[in-house]
Amino acid sequence: MNPKKDYFVSVAVATKGRIEGLDRLLRTLSEDEARAEIPHEILVGNNAPDEATARAVEETVRKYSERPNSALRSFREPVPGKCLILNRLLPIAKGDILAYLDDDVEVAPGWLRTTRDFFVHHPYEVMQGRILFPPAIKDDPEFLKAWNRYRTIMYVNFGDEVKQIRDLTGANMAVRREVFDKVGLFDERIGPGQSGTSMDVEFGQRVMRMGLRIGYEPASIVYHDIDWSRFTEEYFRSRHEQQGRSRLIYKNSSMAAIVADLTRSLLSLGWYSLFYNERKRYRSLGRSYHYRAMLKEKMGRLCESA
Repeated sequence: MNPKKDYFVSVAVATKGRIEGLDRLLRTLSEDEARAEIPHEILVGNNAPDEATARAVEETVRKYSERPNSALRSFREPVPGKCLILNRLLPIAKGDILAYLDDDVEVAPGWLRTTRDFFVHHPYEVMQGRILFPPAIKDDPEFLKAWNRYRTIMYVNFGDEVKQIRDLTGANMAVRREVFDKVGLFDERIGPGQSGTSMDVEFGQRVMRMGLRIGYEPASIVYHDIDWSRFTEEYFRSRHEQQGRSRLIYKNSSMAAIVADLTRSLLSLGWYSLFYNERKRYRSLGRSYHYRAMLKEKMGRLCESA
């Protein structure tokens, strides 16, 4: 689509210090077969909560920055917030394309080339890549049962064809630089380190409102780490409550709308509990946590302003 073959790709990673995950990510990026051919850099935003963890991040980055054809740099930012980190990396990034990866994924072979080529051959302004489970566990019955219940680990798989989609999941996405001039930066009130989540959802909604397009690229693949602590009732509830509080920040829904949504979610929860459809029951349960958190937050705001 675009004859420009020499797009420069800036890969941005914000980390609070998940050292094992960061090490796996940087290792797979350092092994990418196109790293010497495609102009790129890897920028790690060190958002560790303490200096000991920050030093561990720096040591991990240093290990891979000394490898041949490395274009790896890191930057320290002690103020918590993933969106803050990514916004501060943008002015120093050299790329025409900004690619965003989480520190709990590994890139599949060819990730750099397929991500770059997506923008060469397709007109979309934003790319959503595939997010899969590691091959070693993807067919494990215990894992599949837990994931089907909770859905608290990212998974994006819309098939094998490039297509237009309407949502974003931030563990593997890329953006043309000029998009930020049109839609603005990431919302620093939300996301990890602030409200906890939803920075990708909110950004994707702004992209769509501006008439820009999100394209799904099945060949741009990452494998998401499996953290079994996410398959608990406590984490499930906490995650959905974070989503609710985040949604209230960027949507500021009315009290009437929140109550109506909460009522519908509770009715659905009762229905699917009665007829025991576990997947739909947990989806309704998650929504009830979501809207209850919104309601509690909304009432708190109203009391403060009274």
